[in-house]
Amino acid sequence: MSGTVSKFKLFFAHQDEEQEAWLRSMAQQGLHLEDVTHVIWTFRVGEPRDMVYRVDYPAASRDPAFQQLMQDAGWSLAATTVGWHYWRTEAIAGKAPEIFTDPASKAAKFKRVISMVLGSCLPMLIVFIILDKQQAYEQLSLPFRVALLAATAFALFAAGYSVLRLMQRLRRLWGPLPG
Repeated sequence: MSGTVSKFKLFFAHQDEEQEAWLRSMAQQGLHLEDVTHVIWTFRVGEPRDMVYRVDYPAASRDPAFQQLMQDAGWSLAATTVGWHYWRTEAIAGKAPEIFTDPASKAAKFKRVISMVLGSCLPMLIVFIILDKQQAYEQLSLPFRVALLAATAFALFAAGYSVLRLMQRLRRLWGPLPG
């Protein structure tokens, strides 16, 4: 049993726990993450194992000391894509270890992801502010305008929804606000 299998699967920025559960279920079926490119996931076919995956968007992603710290803690880097890191380790007696063991480090991760999502919307916003809309409108075909509008609306909705969900998770970490 060897080779690779590719799967198409879309996750949003706030769905790290869903990704982790899906990747663990894939490993239990003998599909072990090898690469990910946005929505295409490539798995190495092997023996089924109970592997735990954790998704991180680290501030120090290219820092060798950070990667060494993760490896010393028993994690191996399975894949990376556009800043996201997918770490894996064996489950311990069926239990899933964590890479974030305190609320402050989890909150820092959520803040980094929120910044990334908002930052990814910035170029789109700048284009809309400086673009000569009338001239662009006249030069684009109707089907292209409809597709562009739909893609923009989807991207803005997905970004806004992800930011709201991440803010909810931050609030759960911090507890109720005083007031």
